[in-house]
Amino acid sequence: MYSIDQLSNAAADLTGESLEGARLRLSTLQCFGQLIPAASSQQALLESVLASVLGAVDGQCRPFGVREAKPVDEGLALRVERAEEINALLGLLPYRTKKGPWCGVRGLVVQTDGARLRFGIRPWLYERFWRSAEPAVWVAGPHKEDLEALLAAHEEQVRAAGNSVQWDPQHPDPGPKRQEPVTRNLMRRLGASSAMGSALLRRPRLWDSLVGYAGVRLDTRMTDYGLDWIVEREVTGPEFDDARLSEVLADHIVGCGLRVLDHECGTTECTLRLAPRPGVRGWRGVLTVHSRRASSSTHVEMPGPRPLTATGDCRRISRPPTKPSSPDHGLLDRGGAVIQLTGVPRADGVRRDDLSWVAEQIAAVWTAQGLATAVVLAQDQDFDFSFMNPDQPAWATTSVPETAPGWRRLRIAPPPGELWSLEISPNEAAVAAALDDARRAYDRIILIDRHDDWPYEDQPLGTLADARILVHRAVPYERSIPIPVTTGQDTRAVLLTPPESAVQWRQQELGRWTPRRPVTGMLLLHRADQNVPLDDFDLAVEGQLARYGTPVLGRFPTNRETVCDPGYSPHPPTVLDPPAEQPTHAQMTTAADALARHLWPDTPRTAELAETPNACPSSSD
Repeated sequence: MYSIDQLSNAAADLTGESLEGARLRLSTLQCFGQLIPAASSQQALLESVLASVLGAVDGQCRPFGVREAKPVDEGLALRVERAEEINALLGLLPYRTKKGPWCGVRGLVVQTDGARLRFGIRPWLYERFWRSAEPAVWVAGPHKEDLEALLAAHEEQVRAAGNSVQWDPQHPDPGPKRQEPVTRNLMRRLGASSAMGSALLRRPRLWDSLVGYAGVRLDTRMTDYGLDWIVEREVTGPEFDDARLSEVLADHIVGCGLRVLDHECGTTECTLRLAPRPGVRGWRGVLTVHSRRASSSTHVEMPGPRPLTATGDCRRISRPPTKPSSPDHGLLDRGGAVIQLTGVPRADGVRRDDLSWVAEQIAAVWTAQGLATAVVLAQDQDFDFSFMNPDQPAWATTSVPETAPGWRRLRIAPPPGELWSLEISPNEAAVAAALDDARRAYDRIILIDRHDDWPYEDQPLGTLADARILVHRAVPYERSIPIPVTTGQDTRAVLLTPPESAVQWRQQELGRWTPRRPVTGMLLLHRADQNVPLDDFDLAVEGQLARYGTPVLGRFPTNRETVCDPGYSPHPPTVLDPPAEQPTHAQMTTAADALARHLWPDTPRTAELAETPNACPSSSD
């Protein structure tokens, strides 16, 4: 269902880690909705501190001087190119001068760990967060570089000036008695958008994968809403390769999950600004990528642009093609079909998050079979509850610039399959426009609306869908009704015929519900470990339900156990993820195929569809 080579290529292209290392790391994940894990709050702060200085070192051959950024458990392992990057990091270490003032980043610690340096922060910085893991970044230098000697030389230099070192984790530091001004405290400044700096550091190889790479520098700037990160790119040649850049930065699986704020591009300079979605901690800032053509005197010997598996680039090509990160990939109109999933509007009915979970899993099955699929969620947009955000800096007087949500890829799938999602405002005009675009770009689209059968919903969207399916929990069909007797403890039971059982089921499950628009049929959800075959009685009951206008189109296994820890995807497992115990890939595939046969009985099986020509291979060679 998925290609581990394709996934390891997609991650290694951005982190610089070996394909074998990426494959081993990804094999521990239960979901492939996020291949490069996001750092925890204080881990991100530590990584941002290191990124702020690595991005300002001169003479680097690789972006930020980092050759490899490998996620290790909840920490990060860096391998830098030169000793200059090591010395720049050592310049961050705190010490006290003769007269008492502190220099460096107070709270930052370092110690040797074999041939590497292990950077961390003091407990009074991270233990204030409940159950926070100890942040750690391991830094390895060039081959045969003695990092312990470099650290000892730096310590000797500090002591020779009459200062006292304060970076040894074995010697505790109680922390400052008073809070330092933000202009002097690097950690306070970076805390506003530490997740952004961490995300950039974890994807250092993005920049030299682009056309004309000649150099990159990283800087920060305080604003009235937080802290901006500014990337200054130098590019040789006339192209800025901004399409692939924005596509990766906006991607949620391997990129940063940002949204394009604005984009101004000319012949000699290009400025791309991206902002996070509202309400996400550690992202109070805007990422500005300013690209300019390098001067003619600049001569940098760099290899050509590298293909990025994450964007669908093919291997063994000298110049990766670019394509827009939108649902319209320049293909012919697919004329995709729209299926709306809805539920019975009652307290114990199927909730919207259950509907979106089912939609993702069904769409993933069709994606694995070579179809381009999409899930459209019509819901109110997310808001930034800044007053509840502990990461809001004291100087913030306004909110982060707002951006509109766009198409979001849910999984990387073997070509030609695609799996995307879109959150859209729940008004008929916006949903209709989104579905028109989706029909042209995708084979099958699943629409999830607010329950349009609730009395307060004035604009049902059922007219926009080709099929409207009621999703309901599977309940056994009753075969008898117990009748208590007045004497003794025995009970009598009245046997039901299939038509009577069908009426009883409809009364109990769909009673007092009058759909405002007719449904095509029902999709019943059953527990994955209770997949009991139907007998003749059950089939007769479902025959009667079909006569009443509610045919059963299929059953789908349920499994709401979702791993949300750091390094795992917040999305539930699909057939594009490693197999889970329940439901199995076979159960989900069988259920999705049965639904497709009921909806499109004259369409060939999706598994038998021919692959599109010139599909990119997913191998790692």
